[in-house]
Amino acid sequence: MMDRQHDILHWLDALPDPLVGRDADGRLQLINQAARAMPANSKLERMLSDWEGDASPRLVSHPTSIDADCRVYRHLHLGSHPDPSATPRELHLLQDVTGEKRAELALAETERLVRLLIDASPDVIVIKDGQGGWLLANQAALDLFRLEGLPWWGRDDDSLAELTEPTFRDAFYFCRQSDERAWKANEIHRESEVIKSPEGDEQVFDTIKQPVLDADGRRHAMIVIARNITAQLRAQAEYEDLAIHDELTHLYNRRFFQIEAQRRLDELGRENRHAAVAVLDLDRFRSINDGHGHEEGDRVIRQMADRLRDLGAKQDWLVARLAGDEFAILGADIEPSDGPEVFGGALRELMRHSFELETTNLILTASTGIAYWPAHSRHIAQLLTQADAAMFEAKKNEREPVAVFSPQLSERQVWRSEMLGALRDSLENDRFHLVYQIQQDALGLAVTGVEALLRWSAHDPQLQCGPQDFIPFLEQSGLIVEVGGWVMTESACQAAEWGRETDEAITVSVNVSSVQLHAPCFANRVSRALEISGLPPERLELELTETALVHDPEQAATMLGAVRKLGVKLALDDFGTGYSSLSYLKRFSFDRLKIDQGFVRDILGDRNDLEIVRAIIAMGNALSLEIIAEGVETAEQRDLLDALGCHSFQGYLIGRPTHADAILPLLGVRLL
Repeated sequence: MMDRQHDILHWLDALPDPLVGRDADGRLQLINQAARAMPANSKLERMLSDWEGDASPRLVSHPTSIDADCRVYRHLHLGSHPDPSATPRELHLLQDVTGEKRAELALAETERLVRLLIDASPDVIVIKDGQGGWLLANQAALDLFRLEGLPWWGRDDDSLAELTEPTFRDAFYFCRQSDERAWKANEIHRESEVIKSPEGDEQVFDTIKQPVLDADGRRHAMIVIARNITAQLRAQAEYEDLAIHDELTHLYNRRFFQIEAQRRLDELGRENRHAAVAVLDLDRFRSINDGHGHEEGDRVIRQMADRLRDLGAKQDWLVARLAGDEFAILGADIEPSDGPEVFGGALRELMRHSFELETTNLILTASTGIAYWPAHSRHIAQLLTQADAAMFEAKKNEREPVAVFSPQLSERQVWRSEMLGALRDSLENDRFHLVYQIQQDALGLAVTGVEALLRWSAHDPQLQCGPQDFIPFLEQSGLIVEVGGWVMTESACQAAEWGRETDEAITVSVNVSSVQLHAPCFANRVSRALEISGLPPERLELELTETALVHDPEQAATMLGAVRKLGVKLALDDFGTGYSSLSYLKRFSFDRLKIDQGFVRDILGDRNDLEIVRAIIAMGNALSLEIIAEGVETAEQRDLLDALGCHSFQGYLIGRPTHADAILPLLGVRLL
């Protein structure tokens, strides 16, 4: 008997879980080794004190979180002895489930983190069961279909279509059809799905569907991941559009124009037809950017593009913006003999109306160069180069700014490129210098002023040319702003030096181009020249042509008002050659008019020139303006001008342009 009891105790001690007994008075008995080994702080009395005789298992010592020292047990009541005096009367088994509960908590935390992860994903994530019922949907899915707060769990697509907004019915229908295609493929299935919102916005989704089968090959689940690619598709479309179109004007860009134009030319070649390529740009466009800002310059470019677009649609011409203010046109069936007339007429129509800016309107001009296919070339790139060369030639003729390419222009284009490089180099290496032509007073035939004239000593003798050739290059390149500023300062310093040496009040006249006048820094450069030289402001005269004013009268008025406040004088050069000079005399406060030498040259033999000069002098005197005549070469011309009331003379009779040191002896000398 003792042996049997010993065996039972042995097996009880071998149990891994604590076995605890209680007598009729509730006192504990630690029956096996596991019970006796329990930590003192486990407090078995407390663990069993709330037991109410229920035979079902229950957890005891179950904390909200499990640390290293905490244990969790499953309490199993094994039964009670019928004899109240039996010891022990009750048996309780405590199964240690700490590891199990830790695993459950870890799993729950993992599930929470996974849920946070899928809810944080911008992609739509849905898991459906084998019959299409929704088992899981992340926040993006609920937001997309407006399902938040609705009983969506377990419903299939058809049921959800009835549950949410009617707008989504088509989307749910196509989702279901797409699911069927994925089940049939039995592999990862990818396609695009379009979903329209109640507000009318369409969104495109790149959808991946993974069918999942169970062990018996039956449908188990469908995993759906959909990424919104609407913005990506729009960006791609915009990128593709930019590859073809110019961003500012939405005309074709240079690259696509060349591709499409060459295709059209090849097609015309198969039909034995002709074509012409024209390149045009706006004259003095730089002054708009400088004077009004690049936003206003862009406004002009867009207006020009709109006009060209309408022209292209009307004539069936291919139109493009090449760069800046430069545009290109390809026109079919234009014979070489018709090109200047066709494009000249088109250009006049394009520039007939003014361009609207924020605060003013501008009257602009443009120049066009033409090259013919196949006469000049069969390749569009070369035709564009040729037309570009012709365009620069056209800029020399403001009355008919259309030119046709010729082989000589290619040579001139190379020369022009070298010329611009040499001019830039000359500005850095002081190869510009000034000469002066004296101006004579009619009353005492005294020298009262000089006109500063720019000259250039080219480093390369082959590039040596006169001001009528290199000054236009300075204007086109924008170098005239820097060079003109230097001329103003240098001539003001020279006039101040003459004044100190002779005590004579000598006025120096400086020519100002349109590009200079419309540069934002113009007034500051005038002020700086006066400051450096110390020349009294009334001894500096700025000569402007009507061309410098007609381009942008509002900007010109602003700039001239600023320099007027400095005290300098203003002269209108080449008076009588423009069509609206009278309006400028009224609008701008000029001090002097310069009669163009073209009228003075034939004043003795051409009655028309005589009457024009007479009218100019009479009008100038009526307006209290000083009158000076240019190009006076004979005493007879001077005497007649004197008799008509002209105040001053300038020309070869009075003195040829010469260096400053030759001017000094003439100052202070009166011939009458």
